[in-house]
Amino acid sequence: MTRKELTVVIAFGTALLVSLAAPVEAGTCKSVKAKGVAAKLATASAYARADLLQTAKSMGGKVTQSSTNCGAVSAGYKCKIDAVVCPK
Repeated sequence: MTRKELTVVIAFGTALLVSLAAPVEAGTCKSVKAKGVAAKLATASAYARADLLQTAKSMGGKVTQSSTNCGAVSAGYKCKIDAVVCPK
């Protein structure tokens, strides 16, 4: 997969996640997932973190808990973050 294709896939995935994210209602916390794929582990982790922060921002909340899981894939590395977003 070329760098341009990878960028398009990441952008599409981010847009899809943001469109599916509902606003956080007062008194409720929501579980969210974010992911990032890149040739380097640090970059994949940074992409996943940026995806998570953008999702929390679009939901109008803040991240209260998170866990990251990274592993090697054919394109480099893939990181997944499971997190909880609560109202500000």
